[in-house]
Amino acid sequence: MSSYTIGIYTLISSYLIGSIPSAYLLGKIYHIDIRTEGSGNVGTMNTRAALGWKPALLVLVIDLGKGMGAVYLAHIAGINLMLAGSMAVLGHIYPVWLKFKGGKGLAAGAGALIASGYLLTVIVFLLVSLITYPLLKQVDRSSLIGTAAAVIASALLYGWDSFLILLALIIIIKHISVLIKESELK
Repeated sequence: MSSYTIGIYTLISSYLIGSIPSAYLLGKIYHIDIRTEGSGNVGTMNTRAALGWKPALLVLVIDLGKGMGAVYLAHIAGINLMLAGSMAVLGHIYPVWLKFKGGKGLAAGAGALIASGYLLTVIVFLLVSLITYPLLKQVDRSSLIGTAAAVIASALLYGWDSFLILLALIIIIKHISVLIKESELK
């Protein structure tokens, strides 16, 4: 099998790993469709709102693992780790199993970054998000600012990686679309 074919299979596998809807599946165990609860988002924070902290932490760990798993596959296949991580994030945000309506991609993205050795990037994201949240009182806005700060910090610390920028753009676009949708509802 050619390295090109292996790369394509790895990217498809990364997307499919990312699209495993952990919050949705966990909600089914509790006889809840997470998409009809709270914000309707299929992610950690809506799981916390609908089911509590313990199920939310399980979703967080699984979603981190999705990004990490994609990076692990990319490492074995010899392709760019952040490209595979981006595919896992795309899968999380647009899961084939849920008609392409998933989460926001932060945990899967953080998992990919951690597994790729970008731990400081994740720390910058967390610090900036936590610092800006009390000022903005809005998770999606503080996540946007945290993501932008993380990209800048990553470029300064590790150099430019076009696929890391792709990963950030996917997350930023999703958060902007959520903010637009929220403003239209007001």
